[in-house]
Amino acid sequence: MPTAAPKRTSDKTAARSGVSNGSHSEAVRELFVHATRIQLATLTSLSKFVVGWAQSADRYAQAISDELLGRAQGKTAPRELLGRLATVSSTHLREVSALPTDVVRHFNSELAKQAEPRQGQQRARRQAAP
Repeated sequence: MPTAAPKRTSDKTAARSGVSNGSHSEAVRELFVHATRIQLATLTSLSKFVVGWAQSADRYAQAISDELLGRAQGKTAPRELLGRLATVSSTHLREVSALPTDVVRHFNSELAKQAEPRQGQQRARRQAAP
């Protein structure tokens, strides 16, 4: 049983249908740029989260240390220590719980930034403008 040969389209047929290699490569480039922007926004957001967590943990450890040293040196009454430690802990928990919101805001702002067009694209747009 004979098989049908695959149909080939010429460049003229592709041009008539409105699809050209230039538009395909531009679409692929745009997809690549968008994926890269998402990856970079993710990376910077992740680093913002890690840095924020580390800074909050450092402040927490320093505050706990200060409170314990204050008690050891007699500057803080024994009955005040527990309340002061609770205050320091609640401050730390507020900071840490705010991190995800800050990170999402950062991610969204990074994606919202407009990609600067390349110089060749700028010239082409200026020439194409009426």
